[in-house]
Amino acid sequence: MITIFRKIRQDLLVKNKTKKYLLYATGEILLVVIGILIALQINNQNELNNTRDKELRYLANIKIDLQQTIGSLEEFIATRKATVQSAGIVLDHFEGIHPVDLNQFNLHNLNVLVWFPFEQHNNTYQELINSGNLALISSKQIRNKLQDMQSSFTAISFIENEMQQDYETYLYDIYFDRVNLRTAFRNYELQLGNPGQTPDVTISPSDISVLSESQKYKNGMVLSVYNSDLLVTEYTNMIQSARQLTVLIDAELARN
Repeated sequence: MITIFRKIRQDLLVKNKTKKYLLYATGEILLVVIGILIALQINNQNELNNTRDKELRYLANIKIDLQQTIGSLEEFIATRKATVQSAGIVLDHFEGIHPVDLNQFNLHNLNVLVWFPFEQHNNTYQELINSGNLALISSKQIRNKLQDMQSSFTAISFIENEMQQDYETYLYDIYFDRVNLRTAFRNYELQLGNPGQTPDVTISPSDISVLSESQKYKNGMVLSVYNSDLLVTEYTNMIQSARQLTVLIDAELARN
């Protein structure tokens, strides 16, 4: 093709057809420019396609993280509600509303005392932040929702830290100092493994009386109810936000 163009140019010059040569040369330049522009357009389109594919993969992975987060939050809501119920039973024992059953008292005490902080499933979001790729998410609404959720998780972490401090101040120190932990935990495990059956490991009445006589311990139980109720509210709000974000992601994925 280049050889043909070169021959045409030479023929025009030999025949002294300068005007036609200039027109031809201009046309040839335009063809080259158009070819370059087409090549750039194709290259840009390929880059856009690759960027979009990467964005869609991120969105799909964020959706998976959200589904796992929702499942975990639902479990934690159930756990916090169970804590509120158990703390209420313990407080009823303190107030003499119910006769003290040593096994039940131990069971519900440890239901309150044994807890774990919530861990968010946000590996994809952290990858976006650490790699500087958050801008790949083209939807401003999705980006804002993601960042709002991170702020909400920070609030949850703050409440859990406060609860941890309350537990250490009002509950753990007293319980660990005055109760036979080996017996208490063995009794607890047997009750969990065989609900409704009387465990063969018995709790000392003196351990229970020491706890029931401590106003500080009672206050710790009250605080556990307060903090657990706060967390149930925050977890519930987070589930709602996660579901709203999932809807936005589904709409974005459907556009492709």
